[in-house]
Amino acid sequence: MMHKTYEFVCQLPAQAASERIEGLLSKEGVKYRAANLSVASVRTPIAVVGIQPKLYSHSNWVGLNPFTFVSGVEVQCEQVDSGLTKVTVRVNRLRTFLWVAFWVACSLMAARRMPEPGGAILVIGVACAAWFGLASFLGGYLVKKEISDRLKDR
Repeated sequence: MMHKTYEFVCQLPAQAASERIEGLLSKEGVKYRAANLSVASVRTPIAVVGIQPKLYSHSNWVGLNPFTFVSGVEVQCEQVDSGLTKVTVRVNRLRTFLWVAFWVACSLMAARRMPEPGGAILVIGVACAAWFGLASFLGGYLVKKEISDRLKDR
């Protein structure tokens, strides 16, 4: 659950795909190591305050850098038949889960002073919004989408 894996196929040769992924990670402020058509993050940017520039990106429609919400990314490119490349993306979402826990804890503290049904609705609503917004979307889907968009033929 903490690690999410995505697999897809692209039209580029494996070496070109790996180089494009390295370019994306560099642009988004991710420190990485690359070897044998594999790219693994060593350190992802951390943004705690909303005014930090590394939190924002022009690479997606949301405008947020999804790599600030994850603890790590590992991408493996493998050449398959007919010139296609199989790309496997593994996302470590530990940091995302910590943010979800933070927001749930904040909602619990606020709910303690609220009447019974309202407090429960607040906690459930914040937990669902944090899970779907942070863990599912920013910490998973958007990372995969940025990588797959970078690997489209240009």
